[in-house]
Amino acid sequence: MPDPKGDKLFVNVSAAAARRRLKGFGHGVRKIQSNGRNQAVVIHTATGRHLEELQRQFDDVGFACTELELGESVENLRNLGPTSAAWLREAGMHTVAELRRLGPALAYRRVKKQQPKVSLNLLWALAAGLADLDWRELTAAQKQALRKEIEE
Repeated sequence: MPDPKGDKLFVNVSAAAARRRLKGFGHGVRKIQSNGRNQAVVIHTATGRHLEELQRQFDDVGFACTELELGESVENLRNLGPTSAAWLREAGMHTVAELRRLGPALAYRRVKKQQPKVSLNLLWALAAGLADLDWRELTAAQKQALRKEIEE
C-alpha cells in the first residue's frame, strides 16, 4: 500500500502515544507512523487553523516540520523514567540538546523549583545520562561537585 500524500509533522512521542493524542482529531490527519524511539511522524493535509491545532497537540513534547529540526526527546536520555521526563518537560526542557546546553545542575534546579520534593537522584541521572553512564557509576567526587554546583 503506498504511503498517503501529505505534509509531515515529526513529534517527540511514540506512534501509539501520538495516536492516543489525536484520537477523534480528524482535520486532515492521514497516517501516524513510528520514527524511532519515542518519535513519530504524523502525515497530514492540515493547513491554517487546523495545522495550528494539530501542532498544539504536541506543544508539551516538541514537534518540527523536518526530522533534522526535531531534537532527541528527553525520554531517550539514559537513566530517566517517564516521571523524570515529564518533570523536565514541565520545566521547559524537551530535548537532550537543551539539557546538554543547560547542564545537569541548572536543569535540576529548574525542576526543583516546580517539584520541591525531587531528590538528588534526578541530578545524578541527568549528569550520568549526559555522559552516557549509568547513574550509579558517578564517583563520590563527581557527586560532591554537582552538589556544590546546585548550591551556587
